Amino acid sequence: MNKMTRTLTSFGIAVATILVSLATIAWAIAAPKAPAGPEPQAQEEVVPEETAEQQAVEAPAEEAPAPEEAETEQPEADEHETFVATWAERIDNFNAGYPLEGYGRAFAEAAYTYGVDPRYSPAIARVESGSGLNCYYDHNAWGWGSYSWPDWESAIDGHVSAMASNYGHTLDYGAASVYNESDPDGWYSEVASSMSQIWESESL
Repeated sequence: MNKMTRTLTSFGIAVATILVSLATIAWAIAAPKAPAGPEPQAQEEVVPEETAEQQAVEAPAEEAPAPEEAETEQPEADEHETFVATWAERIDNFNAGYPLEGYGRAFAEAAYTYGVDPRYSPAIARVESGSGLNCYYDHNAWGWGSYSWPDWESAIDGHVSAMASNYGHTLDYGAASVYNESDPDGWYSEVASSMSQIWESESL
């Protein structure tokens, strides 16, 4: 009797296990599946990273013009200094022993600023006053109107500026006839001679 009972019990347990397994399989098959969604947009996630990298690489290129500006400024600075230094020495040599000696740089700076032949103003000063020896008005070495200046630097700048505005950038007969109406030919010849003493040409 006990043996029979144990056999039935074991059989019942086995049957129950089988039924539970079958039920689990049936439930798994019948369970609704989650709808298939779109594939993950991997490209959209990568794009911002690529854009950020591109911006990081391209950003320095926007600042590139700075060295180019420095390269263009340097030749201008060299040209200016070469012009001023060269003509200052020539004009001071010309004015050696006269009151305007030592003001060659002032003449050269003014000539460069106003685009005037650097020989023009010092040559007129030689013809009109002996380079500052005989001035009717203070620091007016050019016999120019009734102007006076407090010093040679401001006088030189004022005269060169006026030449650029009213007489042209270098000597010509038109300027001579205005500057010296009584003897334009003689004045022209004397100024031209003085300019040649400074240097034969207005070029460096």
